[in-house]
Amino acid sequence: MTTHEFHASHPFRTAPHHDADLELDCLTVPYAGQTQMRLTITSGLAHARVRVDPDATDLIAIDCGEGPPPRLRVSASELRVSWPATIGSWLLAALAGECRDIELVLHPAVAWTLQLRGGLSHFEADLASGKLARLEISGGISDAYLDLPSPGAVVPIRISGGVSDLALRRPADTGVALAVSGGISDLCLDDEGFDAIGGGARLATGAVRGDTPRYAVEISGGASSLHVVPHRASLGVDRW
Repeated sequence: MTTHEFHASHPFRTAPHHDADLELDCLTVPYAGQTQMRLTITSGLAHARVRVDPDATDLIAIDCGEGPPPRLRVSASELRVSWPATIGSWLLAALAGECRDIELVLHPAVAWTLQLRGGLSHFEADLASGKLARLEISGGISDAYLDLPSPGAVVPIRISGGVSDLALRRPADTGVALAVSGGISDLCLDDEGFDAIGGGARLATGAVRGDTPRYAVEISGGASSLHVVPHRASLGVDRW
């Protein structure tokens, strides 16, 4: 499979038939009718946001804020994003406040598979206007809000490395099957609250039988302060 690499500081690496619009603080890839794509982020994210924009015209647009530009590799079925920095330089940039306000904007017509590696902290994902085929997060997640769209099938969500302070919000009529290994403390599942559950737990809310469209959430490594609730827009109020 042919893969093309884009980097904001080296625009001449762009292949002629995969032109990217490279601006000072934004990297974009044009939308070309794709219906399914995988977005893989390999270096973790902190103080960042991923959102689906119903009016987007690009397949992806990355606004780096005040931080360093990422490396973007594009193939027919995958966008792979990483920040090419050593651990030391990334830590120095983070301590200096330069790795904040990163935003990735996705096209609404694509069914997205999201693979987020390296952990997430202070993270928001507003996917309510789009299509989600699968979500995988490795390295743990903390202080995060994920607004999910109406599923068209059984959509798996896999989180490894533990969870702390995570809200999963979906349409009120969407069922969720939840499996957690490693114990849970402070769980809110719609109208039910649980102070602590030791070991493994399997819980569900809404319609989760057969092939009914729903979210199948699996968390390994334990969870603390986990809220699985309807997003506020489905209750008739603003999400944010």
